[in-house]
Amino acid sequence: MNNETIEIQKELFAKKGNLAKYQELVLGSKGIFKLIKYEFIMGVASWVPGAAGLLLRKKLYPKILGEVGRNVTFGQNVVLRHPGKIFIGDNVVIDDNCVLDAKGAQNRGIYIGNRVFIGRNTILNCKNGDIILEDEANIGASCHIFSASNVTVGASNLFAAYTYLVGGTHNFDNPSVPVLHQSRSSKGIKLGPGGWLGAHVTVFDGVNIGKNVVIGAGAIVNKDIPDYAIAVGNPVKVLKEREPVSEDIGDDSITVGVVNYNGEKVITETLEAIYKQTDVNIKEIILVDNSSTDRSVGIVTSKFPDVKIISMENNGPNPSRNVILKEAVCSRVLLVDNDIVLAPDAIKKLSSAMDMTPDAGIASAQIRFFKSPEKIQYNGAHIHFAGGAVMNRFLFDQPKKVAAVPAGAMLVDREKAAEIGYFDEDYFYGWADGDFSFRMTIAGYPCLNVAGAKVFHLKEKKGMPWVYYQVRNRWWFVLKTYNFRTLVLCLPAIALYQIAVFFGMLVKGKGWQALKGGFAALFSLSLVFKKRRDVMKVKRVKDKEVLTGASIDLLGEAGGSKIISLGTGMMNIILKVYWMLIKHFIK
Repeated sequence: MNNETIEIQKELFAKKGNLAKYQELVLGSKGIFKLIKYEFIMGVASWVPGAAGLLLRKKLYPKILGEVGRNVTFGQNVVLRHPGKIFIGDNVVIDDNCVLDAKGAQNRGIYIGNRVFIGRNTILNCKNGDIILEDEANIGASCHIFSASNVTVGASNLFAAYTYLVGGTHNFDNPSVPVLHQSRSSKGIKLGPGGWLGAHVTVFDGVNIGKNVVIGAGAIVNKDIPDYAIAVGNPVKVLKEREPVSEDIGDDSITVGVVNYNGEKVITETLEAIYKQTDVNIKEIILVDNSSTDRSVGIVTSKFPDVKIISMENNGPNPSRNVILKEAVCSRVLLVDNDIVLAPDAIKKLSSAMDMTPDAGIASAQIRFFKSPEKIQYNGAHIHFAGGAVMNRFLFDQPKKVAAVPAGAMLVDREKAAEIGYFDEDYFYGWADGDFSFRMTIAGYPCLNVAGAKVFHLKEKKGMPWVYYQVRNRWWFVLKTYNFRTLVLCLPAIALYQIAVFFGMLVKGKGWQALKGGFAALFSLSLVFKKRRDVMKVKRVKDKEVLTGASIDLLGEAGGSKIISLGTGMMNIILKVYWMLIKHFIK
C-alpha cells in the first residue's frame, strides 16, 4: 500500500444514504440482518458495568467478530469497527474504552494473538492496513497504533503508557496544496519479539526494530534499531548493543518426502523448488513412487541423482506417506505432493512455527493455485459438527491452530505421528489427510496453519471418483473420531448433511457415486469401529473444543447452482439452530 492515497474519510461526504455510509464505515459490510445483530449486541452489552457486563460481552461479541478464542475479556465501552476483520486468540484482555478499528476495503484487519493484554483507552486504528499483535504482547494504557499498510508487534513486547506507532504519513511535496489534500503513504512498522518501549515513545513509519530492544521513555524512533540494542533520545540514538546469550537450538535438519504417481509433467518443478529452499538444513529427500507408468522416475534419476527413490504399489498416498515417515532420519519430515511448488522460504517458515509451538504435531502451508496465485485453495480447516470441513478464514501470516490441515505440504513431527498410528492406509483418497491431522489435534498435538508459508498447486481438477470417497470417508471420519455422546447428539445433523450432499450430487449427475459411498461406509462398520478403539486410546481433547457450528458448504463441485445455493442456505440455518440446542451437552 506504499504511496497509495487513503481516502476513507471521503466516505463521510459521499452522496449516499446515511445508513449506507454507517454500514461501510462502522460495520464494514452490507446486509440489514448483520446491521441489526451488530446494533443489538453493542447496544445491549457494551455499556453494562461489572461482572454482568463482562459475561454479556464474552458471550455476545464473538458473534460479530471474525474469530475469538477462549477466555477473552472485553472491558466496558470497547468500540468495534469492521468487527468481521478482527481476530482474537486465547486468554486475551481488552480493557475499558479501547477502540479496535479494522477499517479498510482491501486489508485483512486486526490480529491479536494469545495471552495479549491491551490497556484501557488504547486505540488500534487501521486505514486499509493491518495491525498484528503477536503472542504475549502487553500494550499499556492510552497507546495508539495506526496502520495504513502493516504494523507488526512481535511476541512478548512490552509497551508503557502513551506509546504511539505511526504506520503511515502525509505527503507534503507540493507546498501549494494543503497537506490534508495530498496523498498519504505507508511503508509499515515491524517490531521484533521481546522489546520494551518506555512511556511516550513514538515510532515513525518505515522503521524496523529488532528483537529484545529497549527504548527509553520519550524517544522519537525515526530509524531502524538493531537486535538487542538500548536506544534513547530525540531523535533516537543507540547507546549500547548487548551480546545475546547463545542457545543450543538442537538438530534442525529436515527430511523431505515426495509422493509421486505419474508426475512426469510436474515433478521437475516440485523438486527444483525443494532445492531452492533458503535457511533450512535438508538432510535427505525421499521420493516414494506409486507404480508410475510415465517417465517421472527416470526424470528424477537423471536430474536429481541424490534423491532416494522407493517404489510401491499404488494404494493411494497414505501408505507412501507412512513409508516416508518411517524411513526418515530426521525428527521433522516435510510431506509434499508431486504437484506442489514451494515458495523459497516455505520450509523455514513451517519449521519456525513448530519451534514456537513445541507441542505442535503438524505445520501446514497455505496452498494456492499455481496458475492463479492470488486464489487460495486450502488454508487449514475447522471441523463442522455435521462432519464437514469449514475453511479457516484467518489470512494473517502468523501460525494459527486449526482442527485439520491438507497434506499437500505439511511438516510433521515423526514421533507424534507414530504415537497416533500414522496415516490411515484404508482411506485411499478424500479425507486421507483430514483424518490424520484431526487425530493429531484430538491427541493434544495442535495442527498449525501457516499462511505465511505459501506453496502453489500445479493441478486444479479432481477426478470423477472423488465423490464416492468423500462420502464414504466422511462417515468413517466421524465414526472414528467423535465421542459416543457426540455421535448420538450429532447424528441427525450428520444425516441431514449427507442427504443434502446426495441431492446436490444428484443435480450434478453424480448421485450414484454419492449413494455408493454411503453404502460402502455401511458395509465397513466393523472395520471402522476397530479403528475407532485405537483412536480413543490416544484421544485427549474434548469434542467441544474442536467442533464448530459455522456455515458449511456442500462438496466442492456441488456449488454453482441456484437450487443448490438455496438448499445450502436453508440447511445451514437448520444446522445452526440445532447446534445452539446441543452444543452445551457435547463434551
